[in-house]
Amino acid sequence: MDHDEYPHKVVFQTFTKVPDGAAGHTKEWKNVLEFNGFLDTPSSREIYKAHQLNNPLDRNLYYPYRTDVDPKMRCTCEGDTYELVGRPQDEGGQHEVMKVALKLVPNGS
Repeated sequence: MDHDEYPHKVVFQTFTKVPDGAAGHTKEWKNVLEFNGFLDTPSSREIYKAHQLNNPLDRNLYYPYRTDVDPKMRCTCEGDTYELVGRPQDEGGQHEVMKVALKLVPNGS
């Protein structure tokens, strides 16, 4: 994988039940995938359109084609946490690059 093309380490998490040691469980975010991607700032036009649709976004993430990223996941990159805004899309339809819109999670909660 070309590190220049995908310079950002991205960790995907899923909300999972974890045993609490007292016959119960708690829910917490657990790391499930890790790979390199390219975190890009959307154009002002993209941001405006997303806002008009009540589906705000802060960043776009591009990564090599794969199908194991689920819209219910969230990701962390460079100290920030993001929710996925919709389903990852096959950018260009050639099974080479995926794109997913991201929304910043305040305080990483």
